[in-house]
Amino acid sequence: MSSRPELTELFTELASRIETRNSQTDQSDDVLIADLNQSLNLNEVPRVRVLDTALSLMCFTSPQVFESVIECSVNTIVSVLYSLIDCSVLRSGKSEVLRVGGLIGGGECLGMMELCDDVLGKMNEYGMLSCSLLYAVLRVAAMTTQFGYTMQLTPILNAQPTDEMISAISKLMCYMPKEANLENQQLQMRLILWYLDPQNLVKDISQILQDVVGRPFIYLNEEIYQNIEWRSIIICLALSPLMFIETRALLHRWFLLTGLASVLELEAELVSMVLDVLSRPMRWGLSADVGSKLPFSYAYFHFEHQLFRLLAQPLSCDRFIELVPNVGKSVSLSKRKLKHVATTTSMVDHKSTWAIAMNFPEWFYFAAILLVGASFSDSCICSVNEDNHPLTSSVSVNAARYIAWILDPIDESVCSLLSGKLEKLSRALFNKQSVCQSQTIRLWLEELEDAKIIDIKNNVMFRRVILGMLIGCSDAITEDRYDLLLHYVATGKLLRSTESQHAGSKHKRRNHEPHEPIDKCSRKELVTGACIVFSLTDIAEKISDSLFEAREVAVDFICKVKLKAVGYLLKCVKRLLEFETGENDDILVKDLHRRMLRWRHQGKDVFHGCKDLDDTINVIANFSWIVFLLYG
Repeated sequence: MSSRPELTELFTELASRIETRNSQTDQSDDVLIADLNQSLNLNEVPRVRVLDTALSLMCFTSPQVFESVIECSVNTIVSVLYSLIDCSVLRSGKSEVLRVGGLIGGGECLGMMELCDDVLGKMNEYGMLSCSLLYAVLRVAAMTTQFGYTMQLTPILNAQPTDEMISAISKLMCYMPKEANLENQQLQMRLILWYLDPQNLVKDISQILQDVVGRPFIYLNEEIYQNIEWRSIIICLALSPLMFIETRALLHRWFLLTGLASVLELEAELVSMVLDVLSRPMRWGLSADVGSKLPFSYAYFHFEHQLFRLLAQPLSCDRFIELVPNVGKSVSLSKRKLKHVATTTSMVDHKSTWAIAMNFPEWFYFAAILLVGASFSDSCICSVNEDNHPLTSSVSVNAARYIAWILDPIDESVCSLLSGKLEKLSRALFNKQSVCQSQTIRLWLEELEDAKIIDIKNNVMFRRVILGMLIGCSDAITEDRYDLLLHYVATGKLLRSTESQHAGSKHKRRNHEPHEPIDKCSRKELVTGACIVFSLTDIAEKISDSLFEAREVAVDFICKVKLKAVGYLLKCVKRLLEFETGENDDILVKDLHRRMLRWRHQGKDVFHGCKDLDDTINVIANFSWIVFLLYG
């Protein structure tokens, strides 16, 4: 039953029965059953009349009989297709080769897919779509496309499908269930489509990225888990280390080409989610049996796996001091390997040390916290020497090196200059009183802009150093100055504080604008400003889980950040709501409302009775209804 003619006959017979079933729906049940008997019993004998009578007495209707016949035919074809997958050991003398693949060739497989498309089209037209048939055909196609062996037992990998095969796959994809679910067969079907045509993986990932860019206020971690389509993609990436590696490489290339922070954030979140599936498979809907068979981390991170093991651990000062030298060794080794290569592209490609470090941004923010000499009780943020004195100098030097390397992983001279500037800032912050820390950071930013060591405007990570500093200095900086630094992170503009306008012209710059810049911000800048506050709190929340053993202390840590950032958040949101609405603003406002509610309760709600925040959230809720009525 493995030859092409017999398969063709089965598909033809199934298609014929479907057409017969639909062309005779207006006939009486008795006539249809008699016709069926005629087709099943070619010789007119008395037993036919017995079958007619039996079917009538059991009250079988014509559609039921035909559907049963079609179901049996489908199951027969599926069984045959499953039998076409072969795994065997071929021997030639002392040589042995494992053969895994299909028993039909590429040309025969293409014809089989075309037959299946015809049958599925007829079934779909009358609401009889068979996912099992679709899956069986794709499974055979995947094995046929991927593996083949010559008579000399030499394995041949044919990873590039032909145009005809891609066209046939595209037609079959039309019969995929529209609603995503976590059923094992549908997950496997998605993986097979990725293998058959890698462009299907690109389409799935680009669709997620498009949604993320178009919905800046979503909480990505939560959205990935709750969106069944996205969730099924994450599970498929966890089930296939090869597809996970391809996805990391794809997103990393996009980030290098575009420099968009949203691409970098999506890549880091996908890595985090896949690792969560590996550690808690049952939470994601996988059975204990499937979860126990998931590969070890090396399969997903065989590039720089030792460094991955350090980065994947909880944050602590001791681990950070261990991490930085390992990063240095890994970078040095890569440079030695590249000494005969004309380009330095490999220093930042998806296999590089830098690429994997970018997938764990918490360490970058942690380094910024260490840089400002933050000290929190009941935390593991600072190591101590034998006399129980903090090792601030060693920590700050390592923090400066790590941040400088992230900002410029290629040019050693630039990295060294940046490291020196960061160490200088760290020493200045240690020597300044807490009330002067924001001014110290500000003067350092002005100095760095004048020095033009790096392209600050286009370096996606530079301004994010300030987020870590703001978390570390949340106790020391006033809300007014906190606003100014948040505004710098969002827009790249350094502004004067109302507190410092009387301090003379010593530090005035001709490009500075007066305080209260929100009214002059574009809509895009306001959206970015609000998102920066949400990101700031998210970072504080993630870091607090590692820094503090007591949950109460971690909650207080998050709330201190919220209390300093609430003013800037409300300014951005209020001004944003003053802009005219458009057709696509409904989902934006709904996301903003959900995000505001979540932000309010991160850590704990410390805004009881805060009329300004209550009123703003209520306005957003009402605003979403107005937009819906106008454009919904």
